[in-house]
Amino acid sequence: DSLTYSFFFYGTQEEIKVPLSMQLVGLPLANDAHVSLSVNQALTTAEPDSYLLDTEPVFRKDVLEDTAYLLLKKTALLDTEEVRLVIDIVANEMLKPGQSIYTRKVIRFSSLVSQPLWWDEVVEESLLGEYTEKKFRLFMEVTRVGDLTGYSESERWSMARKFKYYLIEQEEKGNPVKDEDGADMTVPVIG
Repeated sequence: DSLTYSFFFYGTQEEIKVPLSMQLVGLPLANDAHVSLSVNQALTTAEPDSYLLDTEPVFRKDVLEDTAYLLLKKTALLDTEEVRLVIDIVANEMLKPGQSIYTRKVIRFSSLVSQPLWWDEVVEESLLGEYTEKKFRLFMEVTRVGDLTGYSESERWSMARKFKYYLIEQEEKGNPVKDEDGADMTVPVIG
């Protein structure tokens, strides 16, 4: 299982709290038990000061799913490269890891700019157009939002229109915003 994070999307945040979902196979536990987690040093490229992991989180009794948390920390290295943190579930006296495909979590993180997952075909065709880093940075500056994941369709539409109006306003002032290819920056949102 793999997750990717970029501090770029979190503005001035210096830390990101990452949930690590854990599932129990079998009957719920009668008592709380510790899960043993280990950083796989052979596969990890992240610096030790760029994360904080509780290696003995509690799996609560009477539940089949629980969550541990990892704290990613922004460091200077993340401005220039993406790093990898690999976490394995290891056996302890109470719990044994399940199938090997479910016992490892790979977290990639950086501060680099990349096309966010929410900038999909729908966003491209009906709201913001083709992704460019310049357009994305300006969209974030104008709307003060970098992640549209939790927003409703009407909220997304509203933000895209706000961005469109900004681009029109700049053009009317005789200062059209240019995209990376030198053409005027545009968005397809209607309204």
